[in-house]
Amino acid sequence: MKKFTVMLTAVLMAGLLAACGQKFDATGYTKALLDNSYKNDSTAFVEMGIGTEEEAIESYEQTLDAEMESMLASIDLTEEQMEGYRDLFAQILAGTKYTVGEAEEQEDGSFIVTVSYEQMNVFVPTMTDYFTRLTEVTNEWMASGTVPTEEEMYAIILDYLKESFEIALENVTYDEPAETTIRIELVDDVYTPNEDDVMNLGMVLFDIEDMMNMEIE
Repeated sequence: MKKFTVMLTAVLMAGLLAACGQKFDATGYTKALLDNSYKNDSTAFVEMGIGTEEEAIESYEQTLDAEMESMLASIDLTEEQMEGYRDLFAQILAGTKYTVGEAEEQEDGSFIVTVSYEQMNVFVPTMTDYFTRLTEVTNEWMASGTVPTEEEMYAIILDYLKESFEIALENVTYDEPAETTIRIELVDDVYTPNEDDVMNLGMVLFDIEDMMNMEIE
């Protein structure tokens, strides 16, 4: 999942905005980038001149590609399975809770933008349910002496993972509100989100760290 945050960072970093002499709206700019990448809302992205509607769509699709790659790397999916997982991950992104707050201009021309968020607890519940299901069905196979073919087993595993995600989304919870910041830097007269800050936001919006530290019994 950490791979997702790296790829998402690259997507957001592509949303650069040249300084044009007018008062820069760092809050609006940050919200436009996040809304397009997480909520599939390109309104401000286009209005602020960050990119065209086509570029906004491409940026969002790249975000989905990043999540698909991070969670399902090296897994061969049918077209139907791919569509189902893609829709699922779009729901996960859309479920994020964040509010872009005030921006403080710094002496060097950069801005520090405060982002409040509620961490979405979706990956730990998913993996907990998923591994429970796998343990139960494995025990059933061993007890019955009937083991499915590799192809059948592969299909079962993919179905279990998707179902576990769906259950987690239906019962999703969020942590108490917290805050982080994103620095919008002026690099060669172009406003650029700080890479480390964007990566950090991608981590804290979800229970990624907790999932990585899970102990599987």
